[in-house]
Formats: sequence, C-alpha cells, structure tokens
Amino acid sequence: MMRGVYIICEGHTEKEFVNSVLRPYFNNYQIYDVRPILMSTGKSQKGGDIKFDRLKLNIETLLKHNNDIIVSTLIDFYKLKSDFPKYELALKINNKIKRVDFLENSLAEVINNHRFNPYIQLHEFEALVFSSIGGFASIGTVNFKLLNKTFNSYPNPEDINENPLTSPSNRLKEIIQGYDKINHGIMIIRETGIKTIINKCPRFSKWVETLIKKVKE
Repeated sequence: MMRGVYIICEGHTEKEFVNSVLRPYFNNYQIYDVRPILMSTGKSQKGGDIKFDRLKLNIETLLKHNNDIIVSTLIDFYKLKSDFPKYELALKINNKIKRVDFLENSLAEVINNHRFNPYIQLHEFEALVFSSIGGFASIGTVNFKLLNKTFNSYPNPEDINENPLTSPSNRLKEIIQGYDKINHGIMIIRETGIKTIINKCPRFSKWVETLIKKVKE
C-alpha cells in the first residue's frame, strides 16, 4: 500500500483544486497525503509552460525521492506543446479521447515506473466547471442564456472543444463578467461537488478511481 498521491499541476487553479476538492475526497478513502506539486525549474515552483523535459525531470525526481507514493499529473491537452512523446502521431488520431489516451500511454512508457499514473485533461481543466448549472448559483454576474446553451450542448463537459474561441476557459469568460480563473472556477466546483463532477466526466472519474485503487494495492 502506498502512502499517498503527489499530483504535478499545470497551474495555481489546479493546485487549489487538489488542495480543496480532491484531497478531502481522497481522505474519505483513508488517503491523507495528497499533494499538488507545481512545476519546478530547479530554482522555483512556477506552474504553467509545460515543457516535456521539465515535466519529466519533475516526475522522476518525485519518484526517486519518495518510494511510497503514486505520482500523477493534472495538465491540459489544450495548448499542449509538441515536444511531448509521440505528439505528432497523436494528432493523427481523430477520436480525441483515444488521442489523449495515446499521449498518456506514451508519457507512461517514457517514465516507465509502475508508481506513475499520468492524466491529461480533455480538453481543459475548466471543462469540469460545466458539470452543473447549479454550481454557478453563487456567482452574481452570469449570462445564464449562454451557460444553458453550453450545458445543453455538452452532456459530457469533457467534450467541450479546444478551439481558441470555444474552449472551456474562453466560454467562461463570455458567461461570467469579470471571470477570475482561480476564484470563480474553484468556487463553482466546490458548489457543484466532486461527486457530481465524477458522475458527469468519465475520463476524470476513471483517473480518480485509478489513483485510489493504486494507492490501496
């Protein structure tokens, strides 16, 4: 049995999500050491700008210095850099779920450690925010007409696409006046509740389930 889960996060919003949403959920399964890790350059933790070589170094460093944890990632497919393993091959896969699965498997092959379980969000972390309209109730400046249109068009929020004009984050900017990624996004997710997100988002649900299972092995 592993001690816990360390998740390398793309940015501060994902870090806050792990701290305030994922960790309490994992605690229900007696998994208490759940840590978000921002990408390190060697001098600082900065997040963002996910270059593969830097990501690989961070993953391998965590695995080397902690032999009783599972290491994972929480990064977006949207704007993923082309330096990722087999990236060009992945783009030839039309089915976007299979494409991201392929990229995750390619990353796992490079790291080659049974304690590493990669996760790439399809298409963008902000897709999880669209798991429930009710989660937006605590936000004052919401365009519910646009929100309902998106919600009704995508029963699975993970399908909201990566087009720069219609990506989840850009939709949120249109829907919420003065949208703040960290404050509004996490507020909505907390209001929605992780169980609703798990029920609505199958890839995310599978990732969470897999991490719990691997820790318990």
